[in-house]
Amino acid sequence: MTERSIGSAFEELLARHVPSDRERTAATSHRASVEKALSSVENYGLRETGSFRHGTAVRGHSDVDVIVSLRGVRPASPDTALNNVRNALIKTFVFTPIRVSRPAVVVDFAGGAERWEVIPAYYRRKVGEHVVYSIPAPGGGWMETAPSAHLTYVTNANRLPSGGAKGLARLVKTWKYANPTSARALSSFYLEMRAAQRMQRESSFIPYLDFAYLMRDLASSKLADMNDPTELTGRIRAASTEPYRATALATLSADAKRVADAIDLEKAGRRGEAWDKLNYVFPGVFPSRFY
Repeated sequence: MTERSIGSAFEELLARHVPSDRERTAATSHRASVEKALSSVENYGLRETGSFRHGTAVRGHSDVDVIVSLRGVRPASPDTALNNVRNALIKTFVFTPIRVSRPAVVVDFAGGAERWEVIPAYYRRKVGEHVVYSIPAPGGGWMETAPSAHLTYVTNANRLPSGGAKGLARLVKTWKYANPTSARALSSFYLEMRAAQRMQRESSFIPYLDFAYLMRDLASSKLADMNDPTELTGRIRAASTEPYRATALATLSADAKRVADAIDLEKAGRRGEAWDKLNYVFPGVFPSRFY
């Protein structure tokens, strides 16, 4: 048998969680029917956003996120827009579970195996080549988003070091999904922006080290809100509520220490103990020590 190092194990972990071709195909299979269903609500069309669009999706976990740009005057309450979109989708997908989960209307195709999140949006302004929209805020009211600007930011950060921003975002999201009871409520968008922000300062991407440093930095910041790095919208929150943030922070802080300890243990020749730590950080998904 061959023994892995922590470095090679993280590279394997990253490779295993790239979405499959089947998932990529499924992500686009319902677009025409969703667009048709929404034709009863006056709109300017759909714009894909989120993990699949950004290239940071995690195998088996990422949804298809789209913004539907609605015509007319933005209502005072986002509930009006969410209910209008939900009702339009229900008329077409009669037997498909559909529910509101701010900021989106969630459509669970194939029993949830293919999930679409449709976010109602209203045009606010254009800054250069980027459009800023109002969308429902998780905690109530409206918030702003600039999907094309955020995509450009991640794409540019990913160029040098090549693959770093998207790879690190996928790793930290893999950690999030591996800890569903404590970290699942963390915003994937927040984690992605933090990963891209970190990799903009680096000249190389070493998955296990950059993951360790990102976890350390997130814990040190206590998952504080971050300024939008594109400077087009407001602050980006780690979680929709304070209890969610606090719960996730407790797990993240403990896991940041476990990862740092695992690296030190490997250096000391105690690789078995290092693996015990990492299996706790990534329960059920971390690659085996021997293969």
